[in-house]
Amino acid sequence: MGDTDAPQAPHGQPPADSSPARPHDPSAAAEGTTPRLRVFEGHRKGQSAATRAARAFSSPDALLVRLQTLEAQVEEALTRSRLRAGSFSEDLLVETVNAVVGLYADLRHRAARANDLLVRFRMLARGLGVDEFGYDPAAARWAEPLLGFLFRRWWRVEVLDAERVPARGPVVLVANHGGALLPYDALMIATALRANHPSARQARPLIEDYLYHFPHLGTWLTRMGAVRADRGNARRLLGAGAAIIVFPEGQRGLGKPYGQRYHLQRFGRGGFVSLCLETRAPLVPVSVIGAEEAHPVIARAVTAGRLLGLPYLPITPTFPWLGLLGLVPLPSKWTIRFGEPIDLAALHDGRDPEDPALVGRLREEIRQRVQRMVLDGLRRRRSIFFG
Repeated sequence: MGDTDAPQAPHGQPPADSSPARPHDPSAAAEGTTPRLRVFEGHRKGQSAATRAARAFSSPDALLVRLQTLEAQVEEALTRSRLRAGSFSEDLLVETVNAVVGLYADLRHRAARANDLLVRFRMLARGLGVDEFGYDPAAARWAEPLLGFLFRRWWRVEVLDAERVPARGPVVLVANHGGALLPYDALMIATALRANHPSARQARPLIEDYLYHFPHLGTWLTRMGAVRADRGNARRLLGAGAAIIVFPEGQRGLGKPYGQRYHLQRFGRGGFVSLCLETRAPLVPVSVIGAEEAHPVIARAVTAGRLLGLPYLPITPTFPWLGLLGLVPLPSKWTIRFGEPIDLAALHDGRDPEDPALVGRLREEIRQRVQRMVLDGLRRRRSIFFG
């Protein structure tokens, strides 16, 4: 209720104590007669600008509350000010504040929708059956059309003797390496077994460290079934009865210059031989023809590659001259051939799997066998692009 003791002025007359309007006095505002318009906290001694900004914009909701408070304070200030109701100044201030608040609310709504879309995209094709090495069957099915296009249409891969690979149990597939930087050959060997083996055998490629740790690419390869090339990883896979694909040439084989293509490099220390002797897994030699023409390496920029986290940056007839388009592999004709299985454990029963002399000798025998298979495939080939 109002103050009933105050004297009432006659109708149409101003109150007795009323006085004519006076210009705005700053000192009166300081005394509190006119409300102060404060949006953000003022300066405090010992408080940095960054701290004040962090408190003001601690969250989008906090900023929206402050904008709404600003709108209410403007309305109150306009009501008590000497500005005539409905004047241009009042309308301009109110419309400006309303526009700012509305724009911020719309932007926040759009940002929330974009963030939800990003989360959905990141979860695309992720399944629940991911194994300890990161293989995701749902993601593999999602990438199958791309791999199928490369396998059947782009490289037109011819697969020979896939039935030689045992249908069950641990198997070590030993292949020559090529393809500049990306393990196209590993993906195509795995695809060849799924598409042409009588039991659609699944094989797990072992990839180099730089591929495994490379941003995005390493994650995608592991979701496709690739595993970091490590003896412990290989032993666990073979112990579970899996088939693994190894490339004993390593990085030296992956980036051979075009003039040295299909000349197999040294097969490392022969760790794959020790694995076969230890786990009694049969060894199947594999030859791949066509991978080393997909990205013909004419030079290697080592310094530039190391800046990007790579062992080198390949210089090819198309890269870097054509930019990202130069990363598209050439449509060479591929042939993948599987050799006869070799049971090293049965042939050398009772021998020490870590015997350096035995491992070295068997390592060279396997390298020569794969090299002969490669040379035989090259003699059969009539054209790089037409087979």
